[in-house]
Amino acid sequence: MTRVAHHSRTLVAVIVAVAMAGCDGVSTPIPNIHVVQVNIWSMPAEGPRIPAPRGLTFDANGDLFVLDDAGRVLVFDRSGTLRRKWFMPQYEVGKPEGICLFHDGRVAVSDTHYHRIVFFDREGRMLSMHGEYGTGPGQFIYTSAMTQDPDGNYYVCEYGGFDRVQKFDVAGTWLGEFGGFGTAEGLFQRPMGIVWNDGFLYVADAINNRIQVFRDDGTFDRVLKSKTEQPRLHYPYDLAIGPNDDLFAIEYGGNRVTQLDLHGNTPGSFGSTGHGVGEFSTPWGLAVSADGRIVVADTGNRRLVELHR
Repeated sequence: MTRVAHHSRTLVAVIVAVAMAGCDGVSTPIPNIHVVQVNIWSMPAEGPRIPAPRGLTFDANGDLFVLDDAGRVLVFDRSGTLRRKWFMPQYEVGKPEGICLFHDGRVAVSDTHYHRIVFFDREGRMLSMHGEYGTGPGQFIYTSAMTQDPDGNYYVCEYGGFDRVQKFDVAGTWLGEFGGFGTAEGLFQRPMGIVWNDGFLYVADAINNRIQVFRDDGTFDRVLKSKTEQPRLHYPYDLAIGPNDDLFAIEYGGNRVTQLDLHGNTPGSFGSTGHGVGEFSTPWGLAVSADGRIVVADTGNRRLVELHR
């Protein structure tokens, strides 16, 4: 077993609210997420290089599943110890981007550049593949993210000119789709993150700098907006639901974690651009555990950052 380098630093008192600039250049003071400790985990090397993390998700036991740009799936325990890892079946064309744990125990990976979903068991044995290149029902271009509802139906985001979300039952039967490429409400430019909560799907519409909300039958509901003035989201790349039903977004362009009330109340955020503690560089993914720990795939810094609130 390889133990990941683990550094713990405690932030002094409550982090002071700061002015954060949105992508439109307007600075507006907003509250910070109250973080009391930041843990930094180094990514394990693969040969001479240190790969960068991309997708993240927790299981019910608090183990963290990490997808990186070496084409690996890595499983860490709560202390940051690497327990096991495996490789995607192919990765020469491009590396995968999203990972999701299904209710039946399967590990589903968005094998982005191979236009498919690959299913593994928890030990890394490949079980099946779903999809092929195309724009028809059940076909994909670039798969990016997945989520599952309590009935076992799963939803797959894809981009590459035919940006949409497709819905499948637990056996992989196509049930429908919504979206399309564009800037109007209900359309997407690079949907990168998706979560299900209480009958609604929240989709990170990255290039359009917004989160869109749909009913899980695909009906457009709204663009999630705060009731108070705030900086705009800047390339939201992933989403997670916290234990109190708050929505967390990681901003690839904004280099921060943003917390949003599902009803549009005042958000909080954490992070800025850089390489130190409390700073991120093009973060790609995030996950929130059942006990409220937030882990960020700090992609540009090639590390995992754990936030304790």
